[in-house]
Amino acid sequence: MNNSVTFPYAAIAAQSEFKLAIELLMVDKSIGGLLVLGDKGTGKTTTVRSLSQLMKTIEPDFSFVNLPIGASEDRVLGSVDLEKLINDKKQVLQKGLLAQAHQGILYIDEVNLLNDYLTDILLDAAATGGYHLEREGLSVWQDSEFCLIGTMNPEEGELRPQLLDRFGLCVEVSTPHDLAIRKTITQRRIEFDLAPEKILKEWSDEQQEIRQRLQEARKMLHTIDIPESVFEYASALCIQHQVEGLRADILLVKAGRAYAALSGETMLSIQHIDIVAPFVLKHRSKNQSPSSKNSNENNTGGGRNGDSNGSDKGGNDRPAEKQLGALPADKALKFFKKNTIDAVAKGKAIEASAFKIQQPATNIAARRINIFDTVKHYTARGNFEIVYTPDNSKAKLEVYFLVDSSGSMAKDDQIRYTKGLINYTLKSNRGKKISFIGIALCKGEAEIFQPGTTDGEEFIHALEHFPTGGQTNLTAGFNKVYYHVRQNIAAKSIQRQLYIFTDGKLNCAMNSSQDPFVEAVDFYKRYLKSLHYTKVVNTERGFVQLRKARELADKLHVKFAEINP
Repeated sequence: MNNSVTFPYAAIAAQSEFKLAIELLMVDKSIGGLLVLGDKGTGKTTTVRSLSQLMKTIEPDFSFVNLPIGASEDRVLGSVDLEKLINDKKQVLQKGLLAQAHQGILYIDEVNLLNDYLTDILLDAAATGGYHLEREGLSVWQDSEFCLIGTMNPEEGELRPQLLDRFGLCVEVSTPHDLAIRKTITQRRIEFDLAPEKILKEWSDEQQEIRQRLQEARKMLHTIDIPESVFEYASALCIQHQVEGLRADILLVKAGRAYAALSGETMLSIQHIDIVAPFVLKHRSKNQSPSSKNSNENNTGGGRNGDSNGSDKGGNDRPAEKQLGALPADKALKFFKKNTIDAVAKGKAIEASAFKIQQPATNIAARRINIFDTVKHYTARGNFEIVYTPDNSKAKLEVYFLVDSSGSMAKDDQIRYTKGLINYTLKSNRGKKISFIGIALCKGEAEIFQPGTTDGEEFIHALEHFPTGGQTNLTAGFNKVYYHVRQNIAAKSIQRQLYIFTDGKLNCAMNSSQDPFVEAVDFYKRYLKSLHYTKVVNTERGFVQLRKARELADKLHVKFAEINP
């Protein structure tokens, strides 16, 4: 079998929503990218590769680049060609993966495990359409306009908010449980492995139909009429789902327009917006999950590496039109608890995904080559040996505990909860340098009761003995965290978590003319939103509760937990 032969896109089965989402990207690349959530071995990579191969028949230079999460900076950005430098005494640039992905697809499997440094590079390139490559004696602009497609399993860790918002669309893919679908997928994959040319010929007509539909949609994209009522409807949906910023409003219209073009329509309608809304709002909505009603039926099947796929002929199955209304109160509460509350039972059981910081292990392939030291070594000793730049990128983790030490504090419960957090953090992040920092809110101010320590017992001892009482000024605490973070702002390898222990009854502000609650929320959103993980832990006790801590978590758009769930 020829390894260059790709499974035909038209033959991929049970992937209607996934296929629709990537087709929307191919019609309008300005939509940005696609995040795919789901199980391993469900055909995600095969689907993207198959569509990329189909796109080559439309754009011969269309590229598909797979970016490994452990790739080195030189491999991602580019470097000087060592062989040319040594043998020909010329500085010749080797293009990096980002430049190779120009005008094509940049695919990242397990994108949530990508290290922070590469994430920052991706964000910069995605925002500017390219980047400056600075290497010894070279300064070159590299064009890098790509469609970013990333896959992840949410159980293996979260995605940085800055990168999450860069994905214009989001879909879920799950293992099919229908016997007929699984049989079809398996059968088509086996047939393709045995006789690829036969399968390609069998599906050639359907491949041509999809190719023609994509070409026609791209041509008519900018001729689609957009009524003012559609703009209003898109913005109303975003307000309903409490979406931050205006990117979702724009993407709803763009994705809807691309769908209208794929459907051969000349005017964008509200029905088109309803169909694409789950893709745009799923990872942005704050009050519900706008996923498709038919997601279980439409999602995928396959196998690892062959990712075996197949589809109904033509691959034209489309999700039914769906309206996004508010969930009933009981269902909304159930959804909210499922997605935002990880219960801690007396400090013993802590949800793993809440504290998991994953980063690929450092290895030689992920280290940067020191070009001139390599050449110097070759010149002096006559034998070629690569010299690497010393690796200073070992991941570090800073965990901040912001403790409301007013009289209403449930101190014993909070200490027990903190012990559980510290023990789990140390256990699940072996090999990382972990620092615990304690900040107390007392007497209307904030003070560091425990500077950074790697000793969990030392931190607990300090927590047991710091003073309590006085007014609560959460903004002052946020300011302390911000000051500490700013001292090491250049260190990209540091990941930071913040736990806020409070009953939410804020009664003191830095600016006496402001409401303490509003001031604290505004400060966090302005200065601390880039933290990797934040959780509000409710310490309120008593039969009658004001639930201000829950309100605080909602306003900050962060995780929430009860000390005594």
